[in-house]
Amino acid sequence: MSIGYHWVLIAAGVISLLVVLEDYTGYLINQFEYPYSWYTVPAKALVNYGGWALLAPIIDIQAQRLIRLRTENRWQSLLLAVLVAVVVALIHRGLAIRLFDYVYFLKSDFLPGLLSEKNQTLLMTGWITSIIQYTIILLIFLAVVYYKGYLQKQKELNEAQLRALKMQLHPHFLFNTLHSIAALIDIEPKAAQKMVSQLGGLMRNTLDQDDKSSASLHEEISYIKNYLDIEHVRFQDRLEITYDIEEAVSNATLPYLILQPLIENAIKHGMQDVQEAGTIKISAIMKTANRVVVTVEDNGLGLAKARHGKGLGLENVLNRLSTFYSEDFRFDFGKKEPHGFAVSMEFPYQEFKKV
Repeated sequence: MSIGYHWVLIAAGVISLLVVLEDYTGYLINQFEYPYSWYTVPAKALVNYGGWALLAPIIDIQAQRLIRLRTENRWQSLLLAVLVAVVVALIHRGLAIRLFDYVYFLKSDFLPGLLSEKNQTLLMTGWITSIIQYTIILLIFLAVVYYKGYLQKQKELNEAQLRALKMQLHPHFLFNTLHSIAALIDIEPKAAQKMVSQLGGLMRNTLDQDDKSSASLHEEISYIKNYLDIEHVRFQDRLEITYDIEEAVSNATLPYLILQPLIENAIKHGMQDVQEAGTIKISAIMKTANRVVVTVEDNGLGLAKARHGKGLGLENVLNRLSTFYSEDFRFDFGKKEPHGFAVSMEFPYQEFKKV
């Protein structure tokens, strides 16, 4: 069902209670002299809305069929929908009448015949009310089915956007790594050979996970460590990496490969024109009970494009964060004093669950 059946039962109970309260309020306002029936009124309400709860699967099927209504069969389908409404309303009214007969029998020891004159009158006068109630319930089911379909399409759109952004990442990352390998071929062929081997392993792992849209922070850090193993071949002792990851955030969910362009920027721009060893620090903390902050810092001269724009890597990260978290995130970057560059991401903590 588009609505969980337990919610249907809860709704039937709550509406029945409201109907009884409304009826009792009218009884008090009108100051009737006869005693209020705390048996008959609740019984009528429960069998009426309980009957709708029993028929809810049929209404749900009808709502899903109407959502998928095709233009060429519209009039036939609408005519069938009206026929279904009449039939379901008659079934509901007959069911409610008979259920009430049995409930009232427990108190009065009187059980009228199934087709007694009283029951026939109640059926003919009450089925219009049932049609109105059916229409209202059907509209609620239609709204739920439509909304769930909208959420599913929105999820598929977000996943498609994430995949498109990831496709921008892979060529960029591959180009930079191949450029590093080319720089080593003449001066350190063994190091270049090792780098090619490590790149093959890293790309194989990346392609194996190509359908992923999210990962845990622990997985992202593991990927970054493999990536930095490749870069360490190129820079050797000139590159120092430090990690400060709180255990509480290691299982936080974030977009897959979101850290890689930040590290790539830190190496590309942070190591540029730096005479001493370049350092990159990756930290992650639980800022509040449900907010995670991940920071990537370097001691370089800063991103040259920071004064004029975000650059491809930072733009990509921002777009992916926006797609993944909607507006519920912060993304800050800028130069550090006296030198260096820092990028910070803040987002809600969601425990990562493997599919």
